[in-house]
Amino acid sequence: MLHEKLDSNSFLSRTGLYCLLIVIFSGCQTMALFEFESLDAPEIVIPPDVKTIGFVNRNTNFDSDSLSNYYSLNSLTIVDSIKYDSLRSKNCYWGFSENLSEYFLLDSIPYINLPPEYIAGERSFEPMKWEMVDSICNATGSDILICLEDIQIYNKYTTIEEENYWGITDVNYYVVWRIYDPLPQRHLDERVIQDSLFTEASSYSFSKLIEEDLPSRKEINVEVAYEIGNRYANILSPRWLTLSRKYFATGNQDFTLAHYYINNDGLDQAIALWEKYVESDDLKIAGRAAYNLAMAAELQSDFKLASEWITISKGKYKKLDKTPAEYKTVKEYYNLLTLRIQNNYRLDKFF
Repeated sequence: MLHEKLDSNSFLSRTGLYCLLIVIFSGCQTMALFEFESLDAPEIVIPPDVKTIGFVNRNTNFDSDSLSNYYSLNSLTIVDSIKYDSLRSKNCYWGFSENLSEYFLLDSIPYINLPPEYIAGERSFEPMKWEMVDSICNATGSDILICLEDIQIYNKYTTIEEENYWGITDVNYYVVWRIYDPLPQRHLDERVIQDSLFTEASSYSFSKLIEEDLPSRKEINVEVAYEIGNRYANILSPRWLTLSRKYFATGNQDFTLAHYYINNDGLDQAIALWEKYVESDDLKIAGRAAYNLAMAAELQSDFKLASEWITISKGKYKKLDKTPAEYKTVKEYYNLLTLRIQNNYRLDKFF
């Protein structure tokens, strides 16, 4: 399988806990903060039956591509006679293939460099014909194709004279991606990305700054192209994130004791204490208890139960004559929980 399966009983479950940390808010003793690691679903979900991926450099060329040979040093425009097209596409490929997460079990990703395709007029990117996609997949044994439709990198240097000489390198890039899935003949992703990066350096000598300290045109094209590929790999890969949740640590003695249990890996004991108060006549205490139980259910990856508890919590607060300020936290958590449920759905599709 392309995607590595996780042991559902593993402590490092895809939606469960990796490490726990409790911190009391310095300015407010009412709530505490619980931090944990959770697996974030990829933005683009590659179907789990895909076993092999091919990387295609479309190698499209336009009249306006000559602009990428120009760069500036302060107000001076300079023409670079070296073409970096091959360097860009190859390093974009390395950035992509070397940084896919461990959940993709791939021996290798073939690099396919198509013959140059010259397109007159405005930049446009008609998809490859499915006949061509099928031909490439058959020749390389690829189930889907990650296609670099276009990549352009531009830069300028700016120097400032102070005590020392300062140099700033501004880099702008433009990249077009498309993912071809030939079996259903659909594009899993189509996007244009424009972004910028910058670096700075200083030197006592202007010539040293220009010749040694500021990145060369070749270095810029190599490193930025690699980063472009890396960033796209991250869009396709699950990754671990540190999340935090507020919970009510006060209200009565049992809430304080539950906070102690949470701080000492006693989630089940804390749940037992909170459950005592969900039907309390004190609606604020009942709302807090249901809220905390929603958080506990989320930490145990029971999102259906978490959704039920947070709905109950909102209902308790709405019955109060005057809604307290803490109800804002309850509503915020309801929205966060909705996002976690959606994330868990995408993870299920991925795995």
